[in-house]
Amino acid sequence: MPRLTVLLPALNAEDTIRVAVSSTLRGMPADSELYVLDDGSTDATAERAREAGTRRGVVDKRLKVVSRPPSGGLAKALNSMLADTDSALVGRMDADDISLPWRFRVSLPALDSGTDVVFTQVMRMSGRRIVPGPPVPIGPRDFPYHLLLTNPVTHPSMIAHREALSVVGEYRGVPAEDYDLWLRMAVQGVRMRRLPWACLICRAHPRQITSTAGWHRRSWSDPLQAEAFADLSEQLTGRRLRRIVSIALTDPGETREAELREFEETMTRAISTLPLPSRLVLHRRLRKRLEWARDHEPTT
Repeated sequence: MPRLTVLLPALNAEDTIRVAVSSTLRGMPADSELYVLDDGSTDATAERAREAGTRRGVVDKRLKVVSRPPSGGLAKALNSMLADTDSALVGRMDADDISLPWRFRVSLPALDSGTDVVFTQVMRMSGRRIVPGPPVPIGPRDFPYHLLLTNPVTHPSMIAHREALSVVGEYRGVPAEDYDLWLRMAVQGVRMRRLPWACLICRAHPRQITSTAGWHRRSWSDPLQAEAFADLSEQLTGRRLRRIVSIALTDPGETREAELREFEETMTRAISTLPLPSRLVLHRRLRKRLEWARDHEPTT
């Protein structure tokens, strides 16, 4: 049994999956597995994945490629992959991203120091331009507060103890299945942190479903995600708040402004209990999110 399994679900990703697979294998330890699920692709995704793991006619023993009919969405695909594996640690990778060589050398020791789930900072690639994220860590104490302002991490950068994921059951079929999972794990006391070092290059392109306005609207108004958010906000602040993005969907006016002021006052009180460095970072993020919400014009 491998100690670590990296889950890489893929759908029609023949143009990018070779680099995703080869870059992940390059940095993975020997006692690990890269599980690629070809989730109903109509192109050569599976073939390109196997080619990326083949050297001089020999397929890397750490690579497992499985082709299946469409599972019905990313959450179902990930749940089936979790059920197919039994490693103590579970990581993620996307078919259009690039894993940097030091990713596992940086992330795995953090899991051995009392953290349940570890993320890293990432670089964003758009065309030929690569923009690094700010090298700002988020510790386990602060992480839940950041979740009340935005999703501060990227799913493919995750490595987790399997037990931490099983605490909340499984991924749910909601628009932002990753953010929904973090919210529910935070409520259960799962210790999450983001490391300051960029260990992944994430490609940004218009074909991504999360780049569409329709996806954002569905995510911001999803009732299950709203309930998970309210549960965490109640635990941290004593109030069942709505997400800033959900408030921003309502028409501008006195009602929206009153709810934004309530959010600001409630979060400010909660943040005030944290150490000064944490307060400064969170207050800055809170101000930016409120500015965005007040300027946002809802669309039909």
